[in-house]
Amino acid sequence: MRYRLAVVLLLLFAAHALKGVGDSLQFHYADSPFADWGNEAFWNPEESWKAKYARDAAGEPLRPLREDFPGSTTLFVATTDAWHLSQSLQYACLRLAVCLLAVPLLGWRGGWAYLGLYALIWVVQAAGFHLAYTVFG
Repeated sequence: MRYRLAVVLLLLFAAHALKGVGDSLQFHYADSPFADWGNEAFWNPEESWKAKYARDAAGEPLRPLREDFPGSTTLFVATTDAWHLSQSLQYACLRLAVCLLAVPLLGWRGGWAYLGLYALIWVVQAAGFHLAYTVFG
């Protein structure tokens, strides 16, 4: 159990480091090291949000907004820009940490228990986001 706790703490550290990356991108991009990495279309949140959507020849999103490719605003959003990638990895770390603690506490065994709980947590998170984003967005 001691090693499991160490892994959980490491996952929580990684999740919050990834949160820091996302916040640095969103609120301090120009002063962050990411501004020096090139590829502003991926790293700069003022530009990178457009990658989710179909764009015209000038690179501006077409109106009304529509996905650039199937899943670019949902399932595969982490592939479109650095902010969504860091957020997706952050949530993955949190889901893994919960699974590592919950599966043994529930008395479940085997890889399917971890995979099933991970998927359930992902669905619950996605449903909560979708509900709030649809209602308030």
